[in-house]
This record gives sequence, structure tokens and C-alpha cells, in this order.
Amino acid sequence: MDIGGTRVHYLRAGAEGSRQTHLLVHPMATGAWSWMDVIGPLSARGLVIAPDLPGSGRSRPIRRGPADTLAGAQFLDDFTMALGIEHMVVHGHSLGGLVGGLLAGQAPDRVERLVLTSAPLPGLPDPPPFPGAWRVGLRVARPVADVLVGAGLRLKADAWRRWAEDRDRSRLGAAMARLGTDVSRISPELLSLAAEEVGRLVRPWRVEGAVDAAISVLRALTVDEARTREALDSIVAPTLLLWGADDRVIPQRLIDDVEAAHPSWSSRTIDGVGHLLPWESPELYVELAG
Repeated sequence: MDIGGTRVHYLRAGAEGSRQTHLLVHPMATGAWSWMDVIGPLSARGLVIAPDLPGSGRSRPIRRGPADTLAGAQFLDDFTMALGIEHMVVHGHSLGGLVGGLLAGQAPDRVERLVLTSAPLPGLPDPPPFPGAWRVGLRVARPVADVLVGAGLRLKADAWRRWAEDRDRSRLGAAMARLGTDVSRISPELLSLAAEEVGRLVRPWRVEGAVDAAISVLRALTVDEARTREALDSIVAPTLLLWGADDRVIPQRLIDDVEAAHPSWSSRTIDGVGHLLPWESPELYVELAG
């Protein structure tokens, strides 16, 4: 589909005219493929749409400039309107949880329900010190990060691909363990898709997309914290917050802060699961969130 002059790739499953439409928003440096083990069982409950966010998967960046998660939310609003989707259940994982939450705040009349998994969200109000320094630092980091991340991806791509293809399971397991994830719980098919994605990460426009995604999270939680918090405070949809007890990316204290900041939200902590709940236990995810 063409959105803003850019071809956007997405996955679709389930019957047209279903009672519910589920919009799946993927984590940083992945793509719609990261929901593959969830899409099948979830499509039995309604139409499922999973886009590659701009600069991710097979979707080119829409524009260059300051990375902004609010712009990502606006993209999702435009994308779903172009598809004729008036109401939806939004599922967001990791970075996708932040973008999905902002969408629900920007378009409260369109989001019927919201499921946020291991999302980096601001908790209790705590304005960052020296916001001007953050703004300057992130602007300066943009070109430097393109060079450094691009070089690092080119050097590491073959090794990561071997890990994902399971030719070096011990090293893959160690990498996943840093996320609190047991690689043995992830399906071989999803690992194969991850291997394909690693091959695309070395392309210059994908490097730009990965850097944009990382900087957008930092901006949302620092210089744009007030705007981020305002948007999240505008959410009216019933919201479920999911978190794996072994998650080493999103700490327990942040989840506690988010729960305190949004007492009307429901929350569920899943024992024995790390940062990648939809990968590690897709059936449980659909049971909880579907």
C-alpha cells in the first residue's frame, strides 16, 4: 500500500468483515514477521493486520528528520484509515507498545482495546534533567549513529545470521538470555524469519530505520516526555499491560511506575518469560490478549 508516497508492506490474515480487527505493532529492528506465531491463532478471532513500520522490515522510511514516535502513531492512523479500518484492537510489543499506546491516545475514538507487552513507557512524572542537552545530544547522535551502527551491522551480520539459523545455538542462547529469553521456546520457523531479517539489516536504509527507532524511544522518554505522557493520559480504551517476569530489558520498577501512573489499566506478569512473550509463548499471548 502507498502511504505518504512510500510503499508500505503489511501482512493480513482472517476474514474480511470480522467482528474485530487486530492491529499488531512490532518491536524495534524487526518487522511484521515477528508476530508470525501469533497471527494464525489470533486470526481465528478476527481480521489481523500487521504492518512493517516505516524503515523496518520491507517498508522504506517515509521521511528523514528527527525521529518521533508520535509520527509513528500518526502513520498507523493514516495506514488503518487507508485500509478502511474504523475500529481496532491494538497490540504493541516493546517499541511497538509505545507507538501503539500513542496511537490510542491520539485516536481514542478508533481504538477499542489496547494490549501493551514489555513496552518502554514513562511511569510516574520525573522530568529529565537538562532537556536541552538531551535534544542537542540526540541531534548530534543521528549522523554518528548511522556510521557506527552501519559498520557494526556489516561486521556482525554473518555471525548473527548463523546464530539465528541455529548453527551456533549456544551463542544464540547467550544472546537471547540477555533479554531474559529461553531460545528453546522459540519456534524454528520464527528463528528462520529472524535470520532473513538480519540479512536486510545491513542495507543503508534499514540502518537509518534502526537508528531512527532507537532515537525515537530516547526522545519520547526525555525531551518529548511531556507530549508522550499527555498522549498516554488521553487513552480511554481498556488497556492490558503484559510483562515477563524474566524481562531484562524492561525492569520491574518501570512496570511498577507505569501501573501507578495508570491505575485503571489491567496488568499481568508472566513467570518464566522474558522480553519476547509473543515469541516465547504465542498461545498464552493469544489467550491473554486475544
